[in-house]
Amino acid sequence: MNQKTDIEKLFRSHYERMYNLARCILYDEDEAKDVVSDVFTRIIKDNICLLPATQEGYLLRAVRNECLNRIAHKSIKEQVCKMLIATTEILTSEKEDERWNIIQQIIDHLEPPLRKRILEERFLQEMSYQEIAQHEGVSKVTVYNHLSQAMDFIRKQFNQTKK
Repeated sequence: MNQKTDIEKLFRSHYERMYNLARCILYDEDEAKDVVSDVFTRIIKDNICLLPATQEGYLLRAVRNECLNRIAHKSIKEQVCKMLIATTEILTSEKEDERWNIIQQIIDHLEPPLRKRILEERFLQEMSYQEIAQHEGVSKVTVYNHLSQAMDFIRKQFNQTKK
């Protein structure tokens, strides 16, 4: 057997349980699909060979770990999302207004331009990773990487500004 048929069998055998686990942890169908896709992408990319007796355990642990990583990164992402959405609402305190201005200035300096577009598409337009990937002509992994790098940049710049 070749790797392609092995991966297809692995996918067909375990996709539903992996997806259900991710959906239960993340409460988001699109993100759950992205997690499962990322796990299989990593298996292919890293040429991971799974033994039949340990396949299911490995795959479910990989999904759980990927979900936990995303949750850890979500708190800052949710803050940025709320700040972006706040542009349509009246800000009630000077502190919120100040935080928004700082974050908006940081976002304005995001490079490359693709990274800024991806951030806006994800949080302002609420597009899924797949939708963004198709719209921008890149892979879902590229979308995830750009979002992760954008959030790291925003967090770093915001923390430096607060000092």
